[in-house]
Parts: sequence; structure tokens; C-alpha cells
Amino acid sequence: MSAYLELTMEEWETMFRPITNHLDENASFQNEDDEGIMFETFGEEIEFVKSHPVSNIWTYHHGDENSTYIVNGYGFINRLGYFVTELPCPPDTDIFIQVEENNYLCENCEEQHYGAAADLHYEQFSDLGKCVACATMEELKEIEKEYNANV
Repeated sequence: MSAYLELTMEEWETMFRPITNHLDENASFQNEDDEGIMFETFGEEIEFVKSHPVSNIWTYHHGDENSTYIVNGYGFINRLGYFVTELPCPPDTDIFIQVEENNYLCENCEEQHYGAAADLHYEQFSDLGKCVACATMEELKEIEKEYNANV
């Protein structure tokens, strides 16, 4: 059975020490020295990443509802990039780092909603095409009616 840890970005950087992307001076994810630490998914950069043990490779993923996260290992699906760390992930350990929480941008008022507010939109109001604050009373009553019919 694997151990599971959730870390903040700062905890992960301190514990595993991601290395600088020496192949691209404009690499994403700046460290404390303003050096990019993310590696791309193609070309010379992916070849560099793959030259390391999988225990030192971390995958940056796009998740549901516009969230992003990093997990240990070499992943392929929904990958946005990779990190290579000085220190390896311990064996039989799964580590999760939330980079950006779920979020929703209302097309109507252009307000950004995060976390629980974004979750609520995706669970209850996604058919509206706008946030709950922009919905009319009639639209909210219709959603309530549909919800009650399905409970």
C-alpha cells in the first residue's frame, strides 16, 4: 500500500529541490532566484527529463474545472510540463501538489470564482453559462425545480 501526501508548492520545493531548466532561459515556474524550473513536453527538454530516474521526475497536469497540479512520476495524460528534482520521491509514495485550485470565469460578468464557488458552479449552474450572481430569479427557480426532481 502506498503512502499519500499532499504538499504545498513551497513544501515540495523545500523537500525535493527542483532543478533549474538550463535549456530554456524563459522556462515557467520561477524559483527564488527567478530561474525557470519547468521542462517542456517535447524536443531537447523532454529528452533531458527522460534521462533521469522516474523517482526524480514530476508531472505538471491540467485537471478538472481548470485546476492544475503536480504529481510524482512521469505522466502523459493531461500533462503540461515536467520537473526534475535533486532528491527523489520515496518509494511507495504518491505525492500531490495543488498548484491552482478549481476555478470558473463567468462569461457574463467576467468575475473569476475559485474553490468552493467554482465547484458549486460546475455542480449546479454549469448549464447557465454564467455565475449564480448573474442568474435571474427565473433561472434559479428552474435549477431548483430540476434539482428537487432529481433528489
